[in-house]
Amino acid sequence: MSENVFSADNQQETHQKVGILRDYTPNTMDEKLVALIAFLFTDGGMSKHGVESWRIYFANSSMPAVEMFKGLLVDIFKIPPARIQVKPRYGHHYFVKLTSKEIGNFLFERFGTFRTLKFNDGFFPKTSIPIAWLEQTKTIPLFLKIAFSMDGGVKFYPGKRAKTGYRWLERGIDLACHHPVLREQYCDLLKMIGIRPTNVEKDKVVKIRRKENLELFAKTVGFLDGVTVTRHSKFWIGKEKNDVMKLMIESYDNPSLFLARQNFVVKI
Repeated sequence: MSENVFSADNQQETHQKVGILRDYTPNTMDEKLVALIAFLFTDGGMSKHGVESWRIYFANSSMPAVEMFKGLLVDIFKIPPARIQVKPRYGHHYFVKLTSKEIGNFLFERFGTFRTLKFNDGFFPKTSIPIAWLEQTKTIPLFLKIAFSMDGGVKFYPGKRAKTGYRWLERGIDLACHHPVLREQYCDLLKMIGIRPTNVEKDKVVKIRRKENLELFAKTVGFLDGVTVTRHSKFWIGKEKNDVMKLMIESYDNPSLFLARQNFVVKI
């Protein structure tokens, strides 16, 4: 791609300084680009805008994630922050939007589509995670951190058998993904760093279970700081995912103590 790849794609860009590919250098910028595509593969995406331009977008309820996504676009492509629109959506979500022909072309030519849902004809798009590049740049943990922060979560809650009253702690980390190829690729990435996941086709979920796998995930991957548990969890809503993960791992040392936690006792 030519040196002036980020030249104007509309009148606004014509009058503003924008980045060029010589600004894109290995190592640090590789990490930022990895982070950006991880957001795009999960709660973001790209769509055509008009005939030639693209709309790059991201929707999430976590303001730290929204600010990080916006910052990545600014840092990688050297565009003014004002170019990126951030608007509230559906009450508790934020929608981030950038319209650009050249940035969209760059991302599409390098990574293809980020669409993960089926088309109307029932077929999935030919979406694929760039595993070889992630391995080469040693950024697999970073990619997984963002993917699990957006589409994943901690499963830590009490179970109870109705007949006997026996109680136990359910522990795990899950990643929801409907695309069968991506789900398998997420499993491959986890295995490459020593974590043994399970691909559950019926539930469209990648599951991580067993103490050794959960501890390794916490040590090498984890979640983004500031990203909290959503309203889908009745036990941990509003708590940071990293904090819940830490409690989950600590619970292996004294399960009874955690089964007696007030939030578990009241809501079971």
